[in-house]
Amino acid sequence: MEKSKILVLEDNKIIREGIKTYLEGNDYKVEEVTTIQEFYNQFIDDIELFVLDVNLPDGNAFSIVPKIKELKKPIIFLTVRDEEVDIINGLKIGGDDYITKPFKLGILKARIETVLRRYQNEDDRFIYYGKMVLDTEGTALHIDGNEVELRPKEYLLLETFMRNMGRTLTRDFLMEITWDHYEEFVHDNTLSVTIRRLREKLDIYGSNIKTIRGLGYKFE
Repeated sequence: MEKSKILVLEDNKIIREGIKTYLEGNDYKVEEVTTIQEFYNQFIDDIELFVLDVNLPDGNAFSIVPKIKELKKPIIFLTVRDEEVDIINGLKIGGDDYITKPFKLGILKARIETVLRRYQNEDDRFIYYGKMVLDTEGTALHIDGNEVELRPKEYLLLETFMRNMGRTLTRDFLMEITWDHYEEFVHDNTLSVTIRRLREKLDIYGSNIKTIRGLGYKFE
């Protein structure tokens, strides 16, 4: 099988080379650029996914999103900008995922795999359950035709549940998938609170998120 080619736009040499080494060790091809100008000078038609730092020496990576979207290719933002407004803006303008620094390379790889699967199978855009429709490209949920507003973490949890229907997911797994700064949340009830809010927003479908005592949660 031909390896997927990823372009990493990152001006920090240590981070960039760390990503390249890790991903190439996991059967990806990686191209590197450090500035927006280098990006425009790079042949990108064969790139399957773009990992973009936002704050760069010669501008903001949000400005190159339209160029990438012309190719209908996915984008993962990788940045220190961790305010909710930045995350929402990044997703709204066309980002397929948004990871804040510091981050774990294993989580970046998992996010890359998830996004590539979504793009490599167009039928995978919508996930259906009863009268629920989750639009994974538009990151939107509709129940009985009505849009349900979800916060970014609630959406990530719901997508994870719906992609793993009937499987018990541990709390540790859900935390790693949903929060980049996993260590900050180990000893509090952030996950429980977020799942409670998600259940409330899902209305009659909220009860489909089952608590598996001592293990985690299951969507069925």
